[in-house]
Amino acid sequence: MSDRGSGRIYGRGDLKWKDRELRLVTGRLLATVEPDTRWAGMYRVRLPDGHVTDMVNISRAKDAAISLALTDLNSFKTQARRVRGPLVSQIEGAVTLLEAAE
Repeated sequence: MSDRGSGRIYGRGDLKWKDRELRLVTGRLLATVEPDTRWAGMYRVRLPDGHVTDMVNISRAKDAAISLALTDLNSFKTQARRVRGPLVSQIEGAVTLLEAAE
């Protein structure tokens, strides 16, 4: 079961670190913090889709990983995928009515 489909809002309390892996409490991997291959003491965040961030120090990398994960979990786009049926139909209907009024 996908954690996104639960219809809830996630917070920092729903996340846990194991070494340099950020996971949901359910165990799903959300991001990893990896050392930069060229610069000592610098790190990058790697997301499950393969995206890699710019390099930053370890504290900022962990904070960025949390922010990116929570943004993805709680984004409107993600929520719209959860409730694609009636809610989106109502929104599209409202737009149609506005266009008809012009």
